[in-house]
Amino acid sequence: MQRLPKALEAGWEPEALTSQYNAAVAEKRAAEAGIDSLQPTERLSSTEIRAMVDELGEMKLVLDTADRGDLAELYEALRLRISYNEKTRVASVDL
Repeated sequence: MQRLPKALEAGWEPEALTSQYNAAVAEKRAAEAGIDSLQPTERLSSTEIRAMVDELGEMKLVLDTADRGDLAELYEALRLRISYNEKTRVASVDL
């Protein structure tokens, strides 16, 4: 709104400014409505996470015996980056 007088002084057509302003207002309202409609995600408790891991059952065995190439594809699809330190024998997982 502060730029409006300057735009008019510079020769902008009021109709063009009105349509641009209305489009900006409509875009802002649509964005606000989209934000308002988002449902906050609930954080999982440690108990819920453990239950989910337990539901995976023998997934550890499957992953332990999986082909390295297949695992690489899986980790890439999950966007995981895993690095292993041979000295400390510790693997780090990054998203």
